Parts: sequence; structure tokens; C-alpha cells
Amino acid sequence: MVNLVALDSQTHRNVRVASRPARESAEINVVSVIPREFPRLVAHYPIFFTKSTESGRFEPAALLGFERKENLFFVNGRWDVAYVPLQIQRQPFSLIPRRSDNSAGSPGALDVAIDLDSSNIHTQEGERLFLDDGGPAKLLQDITSMLSALVSGSREAYAFTSRLAELNLIESVRIDVEFVDGSEAKLEGLYWIAAAALKALPAAQIGGAA
Repeated sequence: MVNLVALDSQTHRNVRVASRPARESAEINVVSVIPREFPRLVAHYPIFFTKSTESGRFEPAALLGFERKENLFFVNGRWDVAYVPLQIQRQPFSLIPRRSDNSAGSPGALDVAIDLDSSNIHTQEGERLFLDDGGPAKLLQDITSMLSALVSGSREAYAFTSRLAELNLIESVRIDVEFVDGSEAKLEGLYWIAAAALKALPAAQIGGAA
């Protein structure tokens, strides 16, 4: 259950956020990522594409496990990897549409929101969100920058995958995994770069897809 509310310097003056990762945000096996993360992600995670059932658009995603809610990089309550995807780092914060009584207000304006039901929310321990004067503390400044990067990064990701789709460079893949104990896992709903199509693509188009 998610209980998102827009942050307010008065209402949430005493709210603190624990530095340890929340288990509920880590219990996933696929997480969306943005292109600017790729250089750090590829050293640790396999990257695929997923397809929205609503819009039909593709987006890049890091594979974390083979079963639903299985995260092989989250061990004993901590991330056992050098880099954690931004979509995880930004938890328990999100962006929500700004409510305004002014009909002439800026359409599409967003506010930083916090999930008050997150296990990382406290009043006695963790980092503060606001200073005594109501200004944003360093944690909130960092989170705001991170959310901004995710917004612009999502646009970049959709532009990137849209171009790949136009060039027929994305194809579905089914992954069959056999474990040492003889059990198996089958992963479906993932996509990757079509190697044969990429190899056949003219050099001029490859440059245009970058």
C-alpha cells in the first residue's frame, strides 16, 4: 500500500528518512532505468526492454531476479552491489501532479511527494528533510535532483527506444534458466536488441539511431 502526500515544510518538519534501504522497494525483479545510468548499470545488471501494455512503448529495465519479487542483489537487508538504480534510490519519494485552486496555474506542475507508509519514515532517527528554518536539507535537495534526472531521463529513454522500434531493432526474447538443483525458470515479456537487424542496418542509420 502506498500513501503518497506532497511534502510540506511545516507538516513534515520533523520527518526523518532512514538511510538503510526499505525492503518493500527492493522486493522486485525488474526495475526501469534511464540511459544515463547505462555506464554504471552494465557492470552489474543485465539490461533489457519492457513494453507497456497501455501505451505500447518500450523502456529500458534492469533485471534483478528470475521470480516475481526476487532481487538477487538485495541480500540480508542491504544492496550487495556497487550501484543501485535511481528508481530504487529515490524511494520513498515520488512526483505527483500539483493540486491548485487556480485554474490558470501551470499545467503539468509536479510536487515532490513522500510515501508515509514506507518503513523508512521515522521521527527520531534518520536524515532530516527540512532545516529548522523550513529550507530543504541536503537529503531533500539530493532527492529533488534525482527525481528531476528521472523525469528528463524518461523522456530520453522513450526517444531512444522509439527510434530503435522504428528501425525494427527491438525483438522479444524468452529466457530459459536451469539452476544447479535442476529447477528451471522461464522469463517472458522481455525484449532486447535484434542482433541480425542491427548487423544489417546501414551505417548512416546506425549513426542516426545513436
